[in-house]
Amino acid sequence: MKDTNAIVNALKDKANKELEQVVDVFMNELEVKIRGEYNSSNYYDFKAPNGNTSFHVMGTVQMKKVLLKMLQAAHLESMIEVKSKELIKKLELV
Repeated sequence: MKDTNAIVNALKDKANKELEQVVDVFMNELEVKIRGEYNSSNYYDFKAPNGNTSFHVMGTVQMKKVLLKMLQAAHLESMIEVKSKELIKKLELV
């Protein structure tokens, strides 16, 4: 890797892959246990806790994209921060 940006990008990719794995496990459970066993809907209505706003997705591909973006927005930066600290510790730079 030529510079620190490449290292940060590699850490970001690793964190994204971890989040994708979490979503993939959930989506598999949804497909196998809920949709497969009960042959239920493929249409999802997301509502805010206050019930004032909502949006809809059709199908598991859209659902996966929504979940992944949600998790990235909530957790990606802190995951990169932790992974950076772990790398620095391993390299004994601190």
